[in-house]
Amino acid sequence: MSENKEKDFEKLEGITGHVWDEDLCEYNNPLPRWWLMAFYGTVIFSIGYWILFPTWPLPNSYTKGFYTLKVEDEGVTTDRNWNSRVRLANELQTSPEAQNRTANLKKLSEMKPAEILQDPKMIQFARAVGKVTFGDNCATCHNANAQGQIGMYPNLTDNAWLWGGKLEQIEETITRGRKGNMTPAKPEKGPANMTDDQILDVSKYALSLSGNYSGDEEALERGEKLFYGRTPNACHTCHVNYASGSKEAKGNPLMGAPDLTDNIWEIVDINSMTTPEEKLAAIIPHVENGVVPDTTHREMPSWKDRLTKEQIRALAVYVHQLGGGQ
Repeated sequence: MSENKEKDFEKLEGITGHVWDEDLCEYNNPLPRWWLMAFYGTVIFSIGYWILFPTWPLPNSYTKGFYTLKVEDEGVTTDRNWNSRVRLANELQTSPEAQNRTANLKKLSEMKPAEILQDPKMIQFARAVGKVTFGDNCATCHNANAQGQIGMYPNLTDNAWLWGGKLEQIEETITRGRKGNMTPAKPEKGPANMTDDQILDVSKYALSLSGNYSGDEEALERGEKLFYGRTPNACHTCHVNYASGSKEAKGNPLMGAPDLTDNIWEIVDINSMTTPEEKLAAIIPHVENGVVPDTTHREMPSWKDRLTKEQIRALAVYVHQLGGGQ
């Protein structure tokens, strides 16, 4: 190695004047212009970002920025400060797919029920929307397969409709909600409407209407007279729809009364029983206690304040298409 470390640093130009180890000095060359411009650009960008977007934490909040996006919530469009959730909501509402969905929902709400049922594409769209809505709101009670639970929640896949199975009737049921009601033969308060023998007779007659009881002709005759009696609480006042021109106990959607002739049971699981004695033992308590609102819990809430009209219409189409729609 060279041992000559003597250099005349005073003659060198563009150095800082600092010397290390006798022969090491630092040149004072400026940074490249492009590098300086990039650096200053990042500073300006960061300042703009601080102003527009959420940036700095505060003791109880944070700086929300001035950049906003439009988001619709329950039919009201508002400007909200940008964050990732607001951005997602905005994209879900303004994307081409979302706009197409909004247009179809509007069209669905404006169509008449008969027009919807004649439009395969609209039925397909409504079923897709209704399936999601059903899973989020209805499946808790009616189950994911919509077959309900005997004694608690109706089966929506059969053709037994307490309040009517037409599309407009299903839509009204979802919108307004329903309360089940059947006058008890032995109310908790007040006198009984029937004696024990009369309850037995009318129970036998009610079972006979669907082929679940036969043999005791005298009891069936007495039960029929009680069923079609002239008292205000007689069974036929609810279970017979005289407006249809029939006197059979085929139910009345205006009253929410079930058809007693179709062998479809919503509250008492008669079809799981084999002997007439079992069936009578199961139905008699039901006749005695009835279906009393707020105690028997045969109540469906109104959804008009939780779902939009478009969602309710799509949900009604979905339920109607499950297999039992009229």
